[in-house]
Amino acid sequence: MEKRFWIILAVVVAAMIGLFVITGEKKNSADDANTSRSNNVYGKADSKVTLTEFVDFQCEACYAFYPIVKEVKELYKDKVRFEIRNFPISSSHQFSMQAARNAEAAAKQGKFFEMHDKIFEGQKMWEQTQNPQQMFDQYAEAIGLNMDQFRKDLPTQAVNDAINGDLKAVKDIGGTGTPTFTLNGKKLEQNPQTKEGFIKLLDDALKEAEKQ
Repeated sequence: MEKRFWIILAVVVAAMIGLFVITGEKKNSADDANTSRSNNVYGKADSKVTLTEFVDFQCEACYAFYPIVKEVKELYKDKVRFEIRNFPISSSHQFSMQAARNAEAAAKQGKFFEMHDKIFEGQKMWEQTQNPQQMFDQYAEAIGLNMDQFRKDLPTQAVNDAINGDLKAVKDIGGTGTPTFTLNGKKLEQNPQTKEGFIKLLDDALKEAEKQ
């Protein structure tokens, strides 16, 4: 009787351990899904200073910031890590999600920033069309993408997950409008409006990083 008791107890313990392992694996899978995000980095990847911009490709303010941010990126590419993440506000901008998907599909071939630039530079043209995909395809061809692969990547869950991960991230930090900027993960309450404003922001952050 005592031997039988210990056998039953061993079976119960083994079952509980198995359930714990399975539950842990499911939790890890869920955590992995929740951490999906874009990974569009420019400049010094290991810098202690990271400037992140959450953009909506159809946003007029983002369009106005585009040349400023592009110039600042070039000035500080050897010192600062720059990130561009997605914040399409579909309720206001009909084609913003479609544009984001095209940029992330280009990212699959390592050409996010080339597509990012093309989409912003052509904003005033493609947003006037009934369906801008033809123009997005032209941009993809112009930057040398493998078009078969590009079209395969465009509707994938991986592209969706990257954008949705960015949307969750900007919501978590309290971003409500575009562009939203963060410096080392902290949302800027007031965006610099000029190149000089960004230069001061980054110079101050770099000096602070040197003290650490």
